[in-house]
Amino acid sequence: MPRAKKEAAAEAVEKVKAVAVDAKATVKAAAETVADKAEIVVEKAKTAAKTTRAAKKSAEKAIKAPRVKKAAAIETKVVIELPSVSESADTLVERAKADWTAKGNSLDDMKQLTLYINAAEGMVYYVVNDDYLSGNFAI
Repeated sequence: MPRAKKEAAAEAVEKVKAVAVDAKATVKAAAETVADKAEIVVEKAKTAAKTTRAAKKSAEKAIKAPRVKKAAAIETKVVIELPSVSESADTLVERAKADWTAKGNSLDDMKQLTLYINAAEGMVYYVVNDDYLSGNFAI
C-alpha cells in the first residue's frame, strides 16, 4: 500500500477512535442521567406505595369501625278528648291556621303558633308570633 494511503487510513482510524471516545463519554453521561432519574422515580414509587398502604389501612379500619345506628323517627300523635268531642292536635293546629288566614293574614307571616285549649269552655285560643291573643275557635 502506498504511503499516502497508509497515512490516510491511519488518520481515519484516529478520527474514528476520537469519535468513539466522545461517543463513549456521551453514552456514559446519558447513562448516569438515566440512573439518577430512575432513582428519583423509584423513590416516588416507594412513597406512593407507602401512601397507598396507609390509605388501605385507614379504609380497612373505617370498614371495621362499629356503625352507629340512627334513632328511628318516632311518629307521634296527640289527641285531646273532652266529654263531647275528640280532636287531634294536628287538626287543631290546622284550624288555627285556617282561622288566621280567614282574618286576612298570611301564613308566611306566621313564625310561631301557640295553642291554649280550655276544656271547661270548649275553646281553643291561639297566639301567633307572641302577639297577645290572635284568635280563638270552638272545639
